[in-house]
Amino acid sequence: MLRSPADFRKLLLLDRDPLTELRHCVQPFQTRDFTALDPAWRYLARRDVHTPSASIIRRAYIERPRGHSKPSYISAPVLWIVLAAERGLSGLAAAADREQALLIHRAIQRIAKMNDDLCGGLHFVEHSIRNPTTGSRMDVISSDVASSWGVLPDFVICDELCHWRSPELWESLLSSAAKKTECILAVLTNAGFGRGWQWNVREFARQCPQWHFSSLHGPHAPWISDAVLEEQRALLPRPVYERLWLNIWQHSDGDFVTLEEAEACRDASLRYQHEGRPGNAYVAGIDYAEKHDLTVGCVCHREGQFVIVDRMDVVRPTPGNTTKVEWVENWIHTVARNFADVQFILDPHQLVSCIQSLERRYRIARFEFAGGRGNEDLARVLQQLILARHVRWYQGCGDVATTHSAAVDTRLVERDDLETELSALRIRYKSGGAIRFDHLRGGQHHDDRSFALAIACLTLCRSTDEANWMQITPPGLHGGFGW
Repeated sequence: MLRSPADFRKLLLLDRDPLTELRHCVQPFQTRDFTALDPAWRYLARRDVHTPSASIIRRAYIERPRGHSKPSYISAPVLWIVLAAERGLSGLAAAADREQALLIHRAIQRIAKMNDDLCGGLHFVEHSIRNPTTGSRMDVISSDVASSWGVLPDFVICDELCHWRSPELWESLLSSAAKKTECILAVLTNAGFGRGWQWNVREFARQCPQWHFSSLHGPHAPWISDAVLEEQRALLPRPVYERLWLNIWQHSDGDFVTLEEAEACRDASLRYQHEGRPGNAYVAGIDYAEKHDLTVGCVCHREGQFVIVDRMDVVRPTPGNTTKVEWVENWIHTVARNFADVQFILDPHQLVSCIQSLERRYRIARFEFAGGRGNEDLARVLQQLILARHVRWYQGCGDVATTHSAAVDTRLVERDDLETELSALRIRYKSGGAIRFDHLRGGQHHDDRSFALAIACLTLCRSTDEANWMQITPPGLHGGFGW
């Protein structure tokens, strides 16, 4: 069993229903990846001293679509090397952030518990896997922790490299791996975006004969059904779907939604509402700008699976007539008077004085950006609600009278409303893999109506229980770390 990683994998059970041996469900692409590094793992464990060291591949770059069992690749060799090494070895599994690092640790521990007869001697402590008999261990770290300079690992696994926010940890681990001739370095990741340092790593690995490079184009795993892919294709924007599920590297930003997709959310039966209805709970999102952008107040409520826009009020400043904070305060007074059960969501960076003066009188919450995570949540929720047509608004929602527009589509000329704004937005890829929406530069382009609407939609989604959340929020919002 400990003679080789291949023998170990033949006995390893996976958490299928019922429990299934890995050898009965391993796919050809997984076998190729395992086999490429098996000699290096055996040599490192002192289980093979006959193969010439110079002929062994110790570097791997494995690029897989979502759902292609990256945790199995992490778990199988890690468990074997920590168990089989005849001397104390030290390894690292590095992730994009603390949350992902914790998922790696849990995934390996889950497999170990299902294979207690094989792995019962291992100890799992916080962010660490240890063999008390030999002293071998693997620690799980993340790219948002203190520097790893000075460590001398015997093996390194880099998980989801395309989502690492900066190259510092990669540079540290790469240079550390070079200090030990037998050190194994493996990268497991989804396709990324842009032409930054991650792309350079990928291209070097692809062209270097000392690296095992493997990239799957499109889904190859039989457990991913056509129905799931069709659902994801329908609900995700094209560049996001291509990157996650087709494993295609994205080199540019993409459209947020098309004009047709935005117009499909228009409901002819809806009208601008001056007051609320008893029994409805309302959320009012506000985006404020004094001089250059629009100021927007948007009131929404839920009806079953749908978010309904009740009213959207828009003010455009002019060079001689800026938008005062008093407009926001008066709007809040009016909405609170006419919509009995309403919560206001404000950006504390824009309206701190307004929040402080009115929060004792009305239900006012500060929108938390959480280091950029809030912007990503806004983009994903609004986009998926639009694509699923689970948000609806009235004719002319967010309309601003105009005689000229610098829009790229002739159908948008002399139109300046929510739908035309949404169709001019772009998905921007940020560092670490996050996305946000942003408007095109110049002309009459804005994202203020979209931001106010997104705040209301996100708040309504978060305020529901889990069952209703899944009804109102299309699939794709919840990530996973499964087999």
